[in-house]
Amino acid sequence: MNLQLPNDISTQQDLQTLTLEVKTYASWYSKNAIKRRLKVKRANKAQPEISPEAKELIHDWSLQAPLSTNSLDQLLMALESFKDTAPQLTITLAAPASGSIKKTLVGWCRKNIASNALVNFQFNSEILGGMVVRYESKIYDWSFRRQILAASQTFPEVLRRV
Repeated sequence: MNLQLPNDISTQQDLQTLTLEVKTYASWYSKNAIKRRLKVKRANKAQPEISPEAKELIHDWSLQAPLSTNSLDQLLMALESFKDTAPQLTITLAAPASGSIKKTLVGWCRKNIASNALVNFQFNSEILGGMVVRYESKIYDWSFRRQILAASQTFPEVLRRV
């Protein structure tokens, strides 16, 4: 079955947190399924609190196959496989990225680079603006600092005209 993470889940740590929430939900679901089969009359333990991203993922997964203990186990295996095979990028910005910028950049990376990409964000004020992207052993530098240093011969002339 096809696993598509929400764009809010961008880093390895986000993925681990999501996996833990799904495990917690799967455990609760399994216990309640047993109680329903045995027709236990005791009060059921309330559904565990999980994040909106985990709820969305479980809901989307249930559209592919009916929700069951087995399908939740398959989801957990898919998350583990995703963690092991996902390409990882690091994007460095001049300031901490807001949630909407992160979502936009993660969405773009998953659409244009790899549908299972995990994107880590860092910030470094020394780049002044723009971004630096690191993927495997490659670094793509679109920072203002690099552009200014590349034009170091003409930059003093530009400043004199201001």
